[in-house]
Amino acid sequence: MAYIATLGDQTHTIEVQELEADHVYRIVIDGKERIVDGRQLSAHMYSLLVEDQSFTIDVTEKDDQYTVSCEGKTFQFSLLDERRALRPGEGGSSGVGDTEVRSLMPGKIVEILVSVGDEVEQDQGVLIMEAMKMENEVRASTTGTVKAILVAEGQAVEAGELLLELE
Repeated sequence: MAYIATLGDQTHTIEVQELEADHVYRIVIDGKERIVDGRQLSAHMYSLLVEDQSFTIDVTEKDDQYTVSCEGKTFQFSLLDERRALRPGEGGSSGVGDTEVRSLMPGKIVEILVSVGDEVEQDQGVLIMEAMKMENEVRASTTGTVKAILVAEGQAVEAGELLLELE
């Protein structure tokens, strides 16, 4: 399963695959792979073995917001599965007044569905992006006019990169 995690102003892609061995997972964060042995100790406590290092973490969750405490440090982040993250209103675009459409994950622009000057409606598809071997339609989260298209078909983009602007 693939996820989008937002920690402060940074967005990360996370892919989790359970391996054949019990409690062993292949986790890829922004392209960097790790094998993790993870076991639940109690309702909120987990034991993780990552590259021969042992960690005990406390995880609390409310809606899609998570708080993780580990080794005296606390991190708060949101976590959505990739399909939900690309839905309008779920994080598919962000910015002042929702006029900036940004990539939530690394990928490649497959097709641009609009041109500068086009009027778009909320939830209208503005481009197709391939990410994690899936084509995803990126939609406008507000009604407006396409002010600028900052990518080209075939272009590779990073998570958080500005794709187009509306006004």
